[in-house]
Amino acid sequence: MREILAETEIDAPPRLVWDVLTDLSAYHEWNPHIVDASGGLREGSTVEIRVRQSESRSRTMTVTVATIDSFRRLQWVGTVFSPRLFEGTHTFDLEPLGDDRTRFSNRERLTGLLVPFVVPNDVHRSYEAMNRALKSRAERRFARESA
Repeated sequence: MREILAETEIDAPPRLVWDVLTDLSAYHEWNPHIVDASGGLREGSTVEIRVRQSESRSRTMTVTVATIDSFRRLQWVGTVFSPRLFEGTHTFDLEPLGDDRTRFSNRERLTGLLVPFVVPNDVHRSYEAMNRALKSRAERRFARESA
């Protein structure tokens, strides 16, 4: 098993961070890690995501929404062939920090025989880049709404 964790604090309320995170159709505009996503965000529904693995490579996979708790948690699970070969449980947690701040956690638990071969050693950088981009987009939107 391998776990990746990236956390950041965002100067915007969880409601706004949630809106950015769950607007799958806009991922191509801001998300450097999950560069495209489409589907329904309901427990049990599927979402197709395209994950950038390097500047020139990306991988598309279908994930199943496992948990959706508005303004708090979004979790999906992706499997390649079977969980014994590869399974990733990706969890996005939002924790309120006062009125207009959010702690955002971007975590993935990876299991299976293929993990060492398909997940780069420096993958945490992609999660951190996604967090920075989410933070930037949410804070800009919050500044516009607050002006």
